[in-house]
Amino acid sequence: MKPRWRALIREPLLHFLLAGLVLWLLAAQHRRAADQYRIVIRPDRVEQLKNAYTAEFGSPPADTMLPRLIDDYVGAEILYREGMARGLDRNDEIVRRRVIQKVEFLEKDLAVTPEPGEAELRDWHARHAARFVAPGRIAFSHVFFAADGANAGQVRARALSVLAQLPATMPRAADKGDSFPDLHDFAGFGADDARRLFGESEISEALFAAPVGQWAGPFRSAYGWHLVRLSRAEAGGRQAFSAVRDTVRADYIAKASEAANARRLAKMRARYTVVRE
Repeated sequence: MKPRWRALIREPLLHFLLAGLVLWLLAAQHRRAADQYRIVIRPDRVEQLKNAYTAEFGSPPADTMLPRLIDDYVGAEILYREGMARGLDRNDEIVRRRVIQKVEFLEKDLAVTPEPGEAELRDWHARHAARFVAPGRIAFSHVFFAADGANAGQVRARALSVLAQLPATMPRAADKGDSFPDLHDFAGFGADDARRLFGESEISEALFAAPVGQWAGPFRSAYGWHLVRLSRAEAGGRQAFSAVRDTVRADYIAKASEAANARRLAKMRARYTVVRE
């Protein structure tokens, strides 16, 4: 008795199926090759090109401009397909980052956050009171001493010498120092104002801890050294719900959207298995 597999390979039906499979594979390969070199410009694509042009230039493209837009698109599409065919998208960190950004954009804020009720907003305001505090404000005058890295020590010594001669009752003494690129006197000055003017520096923090009614310093900034005299200081405090309701609502919705995005990402991650070797 002949082995069954010998009989099977002589079966005409098997030959027919194998021939059909080969033909199907060849046809699929031909379709892929044909599609690679076939660019279809559909009406929706033309509308996208028009909209992109309008968004950039503020008006729709003229009839004479549209063929150029389409031709530019075709040229870019050809280069894109050639690059993909050569595998230039693989192991490219820039391409990887761009894909990540696009997925993040597409997945972000898909869920619509329900409009919070008045009770929810009041509860949010109460539980996150530190976010809704009016900043402290000060009024002050300063004496500026220009310095760079080389002479900083000498300039500080000069500032200390001037400080020792300034009576507490003197409200301003700008003429005792150097010219400053901004004002010498400020009112209604907050922490954000200090960071904008002086950057993240010693004086930005020291201003709001300095005593009122007397000269203090010297304090360093990116410009040089400063002596300061506060004439008024208003402490910050918790703001009433009625004064910040819109801010509370925006904060609530932002945090709810952030939480929803985090849940969606966690659900996405759950589909993957991470193996460390």
